Formats: sequence, C-alpha cells, structure tokens
Amino acid sequence: MNIFSKLFYIYLFLFVVNVFGQQITIKGKITDSIFKPIPRASIVASYSKNETNIIAYSTSKKDGSFVLNFKEDSAYKEFWISFRHLSYGAKTSKYKNISQDLKVALKSKTNLLEEVVLKAKKVLQIKGDTITYKVTGIQKEKDYTIEEVINRIPGVKINENGQISYNNRIISHFYINGVDLLEGRYNIATRGIPASSVKEIDIMKNHNHSRIDKGITDSEDVAFNLKIKKDHSLVFGSAKADIGTPFFARNLEVTPIYLKENFQDIASGKTNNIGNSLENNGMSLTLTNSDFIEMEINPPNILSPPNTSGTFISNKYWLDNNSFSVTNDALIKSGGDLILKAGANYSYNDNRLNRSSTQRFFFDTDTTLVDKVNRNEITKKNYYLGLVQEINKDKLYLKNRITINGQNSKGGSKILQNGNLLNYLYKDDVKSIKNLTEFKTKINNRIINSGLLLKYIRSKEGVNVTPSVFNDVILSNNKPEQTNQNINVKQFSLGVYSAYNFQMGKLKSQLKQRVNWSRESLISNLAQFDGTMEEQLIFPFRSDFRLNIFESISNLKSTVKFKDLMITLKPSFKYIHLNKVERFSPVLNRRKNYLFFQPRATIRYKIDHQWNISTVGSYVSSVSRFSELFNSIILKDYSNLYRNPEEINVTRNIFGILNIGYTNILKGFFFSNSSSIVESNSDFILSSSLDLNGLIQTEAIKLPNRRISFTNKTNFTKSFFRILKTDLKYTFNQIKSNQIFNNIEQETKLINHSINFGVNLDNDTWYGLRYNGLVRFGKSKSNGFNTSNTFLKHNLELDFYTSLKTRINLESESVFTSFSSSLVNNRNTLFNASFYYKPSKKLFLRVSFNNILNEKFFSTVQNSSNFVFESKFSLRPRQFTVGLNYSF
Repeated sequence: MNIFSKLFYIYLFLFVVNVFGQQITIKGKITDSIFKPIPRASIVASYSKNETNIIAYSTSKKDGSFVLNFKEDSAYKEFWISFRHLSYGAKTSKYKNISQDLKVALKSKTNLLEEVVLKAKKVLQIKGDTITYKVTGIQKEKDYTIEEVINRIPGVKINENGQISYNNRIISHFYINGVDLLEGRYNIATRGIPASSVKEIDIMKNHNHSRIDKGITDSEDVAFNLKIKKDHSLVFGSAKADIGTPFFARNLEVTPIYLKENFQDIASGKTNNIGNSLENNGMSLTLTNSDFIEMEINPPNILSPPNTSGTFISNKYWLDNNSFSVTNDALIKSGGDLILKAGANYSYNDNRLNRSSTQRFFFDTDTTLVDKVNRNEITKKNYYLGLVQEINKDKLYLKNRITINGQNSKGGSKILQNGNLLNYLYKDDVKSIKNLTEFKTKINNRIINSGLLLKYIRSKEGVNVTPSVFNDVILSNNKPEQTNQNINVKQFSLGVYSAYNFQMGKLKSQLKQRVNWSRESLISNLAQFDGTMEEQLIFPFRSDFRLNIFESISNLKSTVKFKDLMITLKPSFKYIHLNKVERFSPVLNRRKNYLFFQPRATIRYKIDHQWNISTVGSYVSSVSRFSELFNSIILKDYSNLYRNPEEINVTRNIFGILNIGYTNILKGFFFSNSSSIVESNSDFILSSSLDLNGLIQTEAIKLPNRRISFTNKTNFTKSFFRILKTDLKYTFNQIKSNQIFNNIEQETKLINHSINFGVNLDNDTWYGLRYNGLVRFGKSKSNGFNTSNTFLKHNLELDFYTSLKTRINLESESVFTSFSSSLVNNRNTLFNASFYYKPSKKLFLRVSFNNILNEKFFSTVQNSSNFVFESKFSLRPRQFTVGLNYSF
C-alpha cells in the first residue's frame, strides 16, 4: 500500500463520525443579596475554569437578565461561568452542559477605607476579540497624525512605507467608520487624518471581513478600524508645508476628507524635494486573497534599474529627489449591503543618488576588488485606477475588483568601475489590467467560496551601455561602441478556484480546487553597435520565446480540536503541464508534465489565554517559472551577463517552523519567538566568473545543489504606565549553500546576528526621549576564507517642553562600521535641531536645522555569499527650513 492510499484511509476514518452539535441556551438573572437587579455585569462561559477556552460572553441588562447561546461540544460534559461587576465580588460556578435557567446572587465588596476616590482615564476596552483604544488616552501633545498615535499602541509596528503590523502580523483591512475605503492603500489616511479627529481605534483579532464567514470560518487576520468623532466638520483633514534654504527645499501636503454615513471621499496631494520619495503613497499594503496571490503572474522585471535606494539612515540625509503624488478615493454605500468604490493614484518621482563602493570577492586564499563610483538617477511615473463593487450580506458575499496599473521608468548611471568609465541608460514601461471576482454563499449552512482571476501584462525594457561591454562574448564584425538589450514581454493569466467548507462532528474541513492557465512570451535582442548599424545576431543573442503553463492544485484541509489543542492537516496534489517553445532554437523546446504531492501539518496549543505555541511542517515542490525558462543571453545591467539553464529546474523544499507567543494586553507586554529551518534541493547550481574589469557572467548548470537556512526571531514589547514603550528584537540567520565562482566550487556559509532596541518615553512633561539602536554582526565563510563585518547604529531624539506650547527637538544619528579585511573603521554622526510652537490645537509651527555637522559621506557594510559590500553615500548639504502643520 503506497503513501497516497494510506493517507486516503486515514482521512476516510476521520470522516466516519458525523455528530452535529445542538444549540445550548443559558438564561438567568443577576441580583445582589437583597434581590436588587445588577446591570452591566459581565458573564463569561468557558470550558475551563481559568477561561482559556471561552465559548460565549454577555452583559446583564437593566433588570439583571442575561442570555448566553453557544453550540454544544460533546467532548465536554460541564462548563464554567464567571460573573463579575466592579462593585461586587466575582463568582465562578460549574454547570452541566445543557440548556438551563439560572439565578445568581453577588455579594457587595467590603471597603476597609472610610472613603476612596478613583480618578482614571479609561484607555482601552476589551470585548471578545476586539480591543478598543481611546485616542485621548494614548495621544501625546506632539502627535499630529493618527499614524503617530497608532504607533504608540503596544504590539504595533509601522514600516517606513506605512504598513502596519500587530503582534508581527500584517493587518488585513483598515476601516474608517467600519468601511474599508482604501483597499489596502491606507497610508493615505494614516498620514493625512489628524489625530484630533479620531475618537477610538479598534483592533479586531481573528477578523472575518465577509459577514457570511463570521462564527463559521476560523481566521487569524487582524484589522484596524478608526472611529471618527461625530462633531467633526463635514470636510476636515490636514495640511503640511515647509520651505528651506540655502538649497531651495519645498514640501507641501494637503489631505481633504469628506465623510457622511453613506459616502466617503479621501483625496491627497503631495510634492517635495526634501529626500522623501512618494513612490509608496497609495501603494497597497495589505495581502489580498491567498488564492489570488498564488494564481497571479507578475511582471518579470528582467533588467536592473539604476539603484537609488540606499542606506540605514533616514532618506532626508542622502536622497536627492523631486516627487509629486495625487490620489482620490470615493465610496458609496447603498442599502447597507452594497458598496461601490473608485480610486485613482498618480505619482512622479525623480530620485538621484551618489555612491562609491568596494566589493571584495573571496577565493580560497585570495580576494578580488571591484571599485565603483556611481551617480544613479531614475524617474518613475506610476498610475493606478481601481473600481470595486461589493455586496456583503449574512448569506451572500460578492466582490468584483478591476484595476489598471502602469509604470514608466527612465534613468541612467555614470560609473567609474575599476578605472573604466561607463554610461548606463535604462528604460522600462509596464502596463497591466486585472479583474478579481470573489463569491461566497451558503448551502445547508456550509460556505462555498469561489473566485475568478483575469490579468494581462505588457512590458518593454531596454538598456544601453557605452562603451561596449562583454566584447569577448557578444561578437561584432566591427569595432563596437555600445551594447544594447531590448526585451518585450506579454503575459496573460486566467485562474479559478472553488472551496467548500463543511464539518463532521469535531472535524472542520475545506475541500479546495484551483486551476490556472498562463501564456507568456518574450522577444529579446542583445547586440553591439558600431555607430552605423546593428549586428544581426541569432540565438542566444536574439530570442522569440513562448511559454504555456497549466496548473491544477487539489487540497483537503482538515482541522480537529481537542480542548486547547488544534491539529490541521493539509495534503495537496499539484499537477503542472509545461510547454516552452523557442522559435530560434527548436532543440530547446520542451513539453513536460509534473505531479507533486505536497503535505502540510500544523499543530497549535493554547496554553492559557496569554500563552500559545504552534508548529508547522510542509514539503513543497516547484518548477522553473517564466523568467527562469527563457534561454537567451540577458545583459541585466552594465556589469552582469546572465543565461538560464537549458533544462527545466525542479526545486524541493522542506519547511519547519516553531512559534511561541505571549500576549498581555492590559500590561502592554508582547513576546514572540519564531524558529524556522528550510532545506532546498535544486537540480541546478549557479556558476559565476569575474574578470579584471569587474564584469560578471552567470549561468545555471545542471548539478545538484543543496541550500539550508535557519532563522530565529525574538520580539519583546513592553509598555509602562502609558508613558514608556520598549521594543527589543533579535534575529539570527545562517545560510549554507554551494556555488561555482571562477571555475572553483565553493561552499559558502553566511551568519548574521542583529539586535534592535527601542525606547520611547513621553509624558508630555518637561522632556521626552526616543532611542533606537541597531547592532548587526555578519560573518562569511567561503572554503577556507573567513571575513566578518560590524554595523552599529544609534538614533537618539530628545524633546524639551519649554512651555505648554513650545518644544525643542534634538536628533542625532551615529553609525560605526568595520570590516575584518580593512584597517579603516568608518564613523559618522549626523545632527538635527528643531523648534516647535503650538499656538492652538490645530496648528503646529516649526523651525529646523538639518545635518548641522554636514559630513560629506555616510558608510555602510554588509556581507552576502562570498563577498562583502562596502558603500559610501554622499549626504545632502546643511539645511535650514521653516514649516507648519494645520488640521482643518
């Protein structure tokens, strides 16, 4: 009997028992010792005395009555109910697992003091899976936007692009008054809504967006909801403006907001040249339906744009930019169930970066240096149009979303590499249209969930390098002057899925089928120019490539609970039919079929209402995708020539993950530890060669390759007295892999340790303090050659409240870097000072001095595989600015 037959019989056995639970109703009345009704008492039912397995909760009415409804679980013969009220002693009693009427009497608390006066500001309220924070309880005087307030909530992390995560989980939805207007592009709102306009912030754990799923489908999603104050004006929002000298600097932001019960509109207009790119303004920050993600194709991005991203310090110190962004999003609610949404974004970003760098490549007993001095520039124009129709009912969910995206990029680099002058020009134009349809309905109280995806992408990429490069590979009859690469790609994808949720006794299951088909094509041309004509080369310098992939995935996800233990099994079968055609080289054509079995198991144990532990194990197989299958030679940039293997690569991955978490919301303490190990086995290995000019040729050759990575992440967050928030994060990562470099097979080992520590202290008294520290230590081993590097960063910010309306801000960023093979250690210290004046609740005025010490360069160092990369970035000049923030 093979493994597939054994698994089939195991699942058949699990489905034999079919016992459907009945509804249990507990009614009752709570009174005191003289039979006076007690209103607003909390009632919590649980299968454990310490409330680790809560099954229902309620609050008593004015007459003391209450009702609890929950589904019978045959595994339990008894349950516990706890009764609590601030003015009375708590009471916990055990009852039989049947419907019944109760009469409960609570005793009054005895106060040993003659008089007790309690004055406290209610900061948060916990009701089931929803935590509600009152903004006035956590907001500080210097907080201007709601993003600054959200960042004070324990367990919350906000990335530079505005993405919010709670307890290390990226949020799934961001609501404003219960409606998700922005479809994941919520940094428009968080950075534009004044903190003074928001009453409360809801954090909803185990959240289901569709009402049809509530109470039926288990979820681990986290969503945020902003409750806007009812007394705000019909149109409100924020404005920000700055102007600086001696380098003319400008910054202007306006976010008008219009909210009514059945209509919402948020617009934003921003422009600046102060080192703050607006490329992420309006970018989707939430993850969509996972089935759509797995079926969706993405632009291949074959060629490399000039790099204008850079360092671990704030962009305001080094990024030369000219940015503009405008957005508008509108929503209409009709009848309470139908929502129509329309959104539009446009952004223009011209970013420039000066950098000098040294790459040290390691051999058995020697190193090779590649020195570069770059002036990189790229201009990106992005646009987005979206239209959403959504029906969200108790028995029906329907959502259709159509989006049009475009990006046009042009740029270039002026490079001095190992003494050779190079000029690199780059262009890229990508347009895509996508339609997503999701449908949910119920049959016999069981949910059927289906979806349809249609997506078309067209991209045109091109590079030009002067003088010509790789002349020994790209042959020419004449003396070449430049090297050109042009690539045109067209992609079309159609995908459908359907899932059926059902339950047999204690076993919850989901049967899912997903099918998707894609057709992709690539036409490329790599040639040398002699100034008058293009060399007409054949494959592999010219390509006309076609790829068709049909993929079918069937899986059965089954979950069973034993009190606080939950076990989930998810075996999958993946079938792939792959057909690749190269018109210029038919010998490379392949038509192949693959069938993979991919098991996955998850075990979760809830130790109590604060501690939990989970482990995940899976085995995943995959084949080469589009960008890994065309075989023409590609000039990725001015120094990298790349060619894919002639055969189809199959990769097999084994995953193992262990998670431990602790959450104490009332004490503001969060702890999590995650350990993961991934073993990846591939049929191919990368082979690279480096010449004296710093040019690299890479190809994948057929040779078994094994890669093992281990990662451990530990996070602590603790808040004290609502004025102090501390964060500690430690990450350890180790990667072992093989490669061939300059015809020498290397076994590389990369080890990285990093520690992040943050403290935020502010009580709106005479001072405030914010400190962030980063320690990163990296070590590389390549055959017998060992190197190490250290990176230390400190960011200190002090606020001095000189009066109720004035504040002085001092900020310092300092960095230390070292490299074991260099006698030079780099130190940088950057310093800013600002003065703030707040004449009213709606207005901030400020004067700032940026980069007072005005150092010319900032240094970083990091290791990867068999090389260490040291960089120096030129800094912006000393700057004086004046500005204001205004809420209207």
